Amino acid sequence: MTLGLIEVLLVVLVFLIMGPRRIADLFRSMGRGVHDFVDTLGRDKGAKKELPEGEPDDRDTGG
Repeated sequence: MTLGLIEVLLVVLVFLIMGPRRIADLFRSMGRGVHDFVDTLGRDKGAKKELPEGEPDDRDTGG
């Protein structure tokens, strides 16, 4: 998939309107959000492993 002239101009226009500081803040907040999301997923996997062997988890086995 290639970028056409209109897409490139649109990206440049958005960067010019927003300015470098706001763009840096935007990407920083997106990075924090992704980091928190991945961290939460990791905690959920750890919580599933800590279940006792005799107790079923909340998932439906679909049997």
